[in-house]
Amino acid sequence: MKPVNHKAWFLVLPVIALVAFNALVPLMTVVNYSVQETFGDNVFFWAGLSWYEDVLRSDRFHASLMRQLIFTFSILAIEVPLGVLIALAMPRKGVWVSVALVLMAMPPLIPWNVVGAMWNIFALPEIGLLGKGLNALGFDYNYTRQPGDAWFTL
Repeated sequence: MKPVNHKAWFLVLPVIALVAFNALVPLMTVVNYSVQETFGDNVFFWAGLSWYEDVLRSDRFHASLMRQLIFTFSILAIEVPLGVLIALAMPRKGVWVSVALVLMAMPPLIPWNVVGAMWNIFALPEIGLLGKGLNALGFDYNYTRQPGDAWFTL
């Protein structure tokens, strides 16, 4: 077996150091502000762990944490099987392999805030393809004024 040369990893070290620095400085700032209280004008008072104790004893925090866990596990219960089914349904050879890969790679390339703007423009009754099309078919569609239309758009 041929020995593996790991010297190329040294080329990655500057990037790792830069990313670590860019992550560590904001983390230190957050930790610093979490144990101090300020009333403005950059005058800080030591608060210690009292805020953490208040939060961990809060019934609202526990209820919020439980709702978050329920939401997370319900989403995972939907997304994991869906992802497996999509992966199993994808073509393995032929022309459709490239088409499927491009269609699967496109959504992560579009920023999340652009997706919202695209749906907004798509559904606008004056200029959007969906809104203008439904109004041309005789439907009174306006998701900004009619709650039923907003639910239909979702």
